[in-house]
Amino acid sequence: MFQQLQRHLVEQAPRLLRRPLRLVPFTLQQNLMEALLAQVFREAIADGDFAFLAGKWLKVEVTDLDLCWFISERDGKLVVARQCERPHVCFSGNSQDLILIAGRKEDPDSLFFQRRLKIEGDTELGLEVKNLMDSLDLDGLGLMKYPLMDLASLIERVRADGQSVREPVPAV
Repeated sequence: MFQQLQRHLVEQAPRLLRRPLRLVPFTLQQNLMEALLAQVFREAIADGDFAFLAGKWLKVEVTDLDLCWFISERDGKLVVARQCERPHVCFSGNSQDLILIAGRKEDPDSLFFQRRLKIEGDTELGLEVKNLMDSLDLDGLGLMKYPLMDLASLIERVRADGQSVREPVPAV
């Protein structure tokens, strides 16, 4: 019974969250994302590891939540925008796969070759972003590390139990 509840929660969460997340004003999303990126990548930013992104735009799309952000480096800070003329590279995937990547439960290369993670555009820039993400120390997440790891473990467990986590049908 509990496993069925977990499976149902994992399957339905994107569908249930999609509408409420659309109501979050972009300015709030932007402020939260910029603060989160600054915290998580504090060391990498201080070391100048994101200089390769200056003047270039990375599009990050969470397909099942209809969320999209454009990220660049400006004056030693990561900035988030609602849109840009033309992103140089685009990373897109569903929320579960992106959580598994962030929680180190899935390898981005494996998901890319399974066509569950899409990387389009400037492949050299995409590789630099992916390598930087791979080198991220999860301790930079602070207390957010633990809920992320728990959520990634839950998704992994539900999938491993042979219960396929279906892609939700887009809401109209």
